[in-house]
Amino acid sequence: MNIATAITALRLIFAPIFACVFINGYTHGRSPAWIVICACLAMLVEASDMIDGRVARSRNEVTDFGKVFDPVADSLSRQTIFISFMVAGIIPWWLYLVFFYRDALIQLLRIICASSGLVLAARASGKTKAVLQGVGTFGVLTVVALQRYHAAWMPGKIWGFHPAFWVMLIPAIFTLISIADYVAPNVGLIRQMMVKRTGEN
Repeated sequence: MNIATAITALRLIFAPIFACVFINGYTHGRSPAWIVICACLAMLVEASDMIDGRVARSRNEVTDFGKVFDPVADSLSRQTIFISFMVAGIIPWWLYLVFFYRDALIQLLRIICASSGLVLAARASGKTKAVLQGVGTFGVLTVVALQRYHAAWMPGKIWGFHPAFWVMLIPAIFTLISIADYVAPNVGLIRQMMVKRTGEN
């Protein structure tokens, strides 16, 4: 394991700790200090995502494993954070499924491309989606912190949903757009794979 891969792997350590601290802190009404801990862990997750690729390129340690492991670590770490929001009752299950199914579909598309000897290139929408999801995470923490510190202007609900739901709705909408952006250019390849499969049967 090289340094870049180790940095990537850190996301799979920080994210579960985030979930444990957030769920326990939120549901049991512990000291607001847990929000600060979650913010630090979220920053470590984002920092790992930002620097692992740079480290790999600067040290000439780009590997096939790293190319696969990086997006998987991204997905697992973000899904873990979003699961903690769902378990805490901040976002509904159907909003979480938007994030879950997007990542699952993109992983399927990567497999389809790999089976044809192709590499699914990263698209601008994917990078924007990642940024918005990261911002959404800190947005949720900010809203929760304001509630915990009893900010008078922060309501408990907005139109029946937790205020942080509306924060996460923005990255969720763009996540849906990202699905279309990845799938549309590869429709021909998907159809080709389906035809080949039908012929084998």
